Amino acid sequence: MLTESDGSASFASGGIFFRGVRADPAYISDLRRAMRQWLEQLDVDDDRKHDVVLASYEALANAVEHAYDADDASASLDFEATYLPRDHVLEVRVADHGCWHDADGSPSSRGHGLALIRGLATHVVITPSSQGTHVTIHWSL
Repeated sequence: MLTESDGSASFASGGIFFRGVRADPAYISDLRRAMRQWLEQLDVDDDRKHDVVLASYEALANAVEHAYDADDASASLDFEATYLPRDHVLEVRVADHGCWHDADGSPSSRGHGLALIRGLATHVVITPSSQGTHVTIHWSL
């Protein structure tokens, strides 16, 4: 689904950057795989890698589920992850370009995604605006 050659992604030694990714479960699964591959190159313990992947995927899933109507073909999001080894900081940013809405037909056991993200990370900043929501997740390593 996602390839470096299609212009949607760039990889750098200090991070991965995806712009204009279709807000669709299949595409965010590709982002999760890319995140795992990138984390394997870093000097980060396995438990922390798992936390980063899980929290990142939850933020992506929230963007897909809550920012757009299910039939919105133009729905997209941006995803980036950076690692600053000198500062021992890993940061993930997820940005959608939609407008928040509750997911239809959500079972009552749902709705714990932000609590999960906050429990896995050192610090979380959520910035809603009329142009979309930005979620920034930090880990001090």
